[in-house]
Amino acid sequence: METLKIEALTKEAFKPFGDVIETENSDFFFINDKTGKRFHQLTDVAVTDETSPFVSIIRAEGFKEKLTFSLLEKHPLGSQAFYPLKGEQFIVIVAEGEDEIDESTLRVFVTNGKQGVNYHKNVWHYLLFAWNEDTDFITVDRAGDDNCIVNHLSKEYTVLL
Repeated sequence: METLKIEALTKEAFKPFGDVIETENSDFFFINDKTGKRFHQLTDVAVTDETSPFVSIIRAEGFKEKLTFSLLEKHPLGSQAFYPLKGEQFIVIVAEGEDEIDESTLRVFVTNGKQGVNYHKNVWHYLLFAWNEDTDFITVDRAGDDNCIVNHLSKEYTVLL
């Protein structure tokens, strides 16, 4: 079993895997007679076929001690975005690779509670992982089936929280 270190989630560090969704340092314009700010187009939703994107809420169980994992998944037909509804931090695990996962590129990020992520299509990632407490996420991804490929890793990895 190998232990992985957690990195702070930044736009630059996460760029090979997708987009960080956050309002800090993002462009905006005023709406509603200047009573609101719209942080516009924080990420693009990608679908590669005739299905459409849809919005869901996912409730993820929180983990408090450690996470051990031995698989990753990817979605070849569309991107997948997650944003916590109540400002909770969560863990993001990603790796590079085409058909197979390049385990030497495994990275673990932690959000700051004001960030979400949008995985680009075909990016290997771990399941939605809430840190400490059960968390509701707004989710934007592709409607329809046949959009999830799961591959097992050569060994177990542990993230110490």
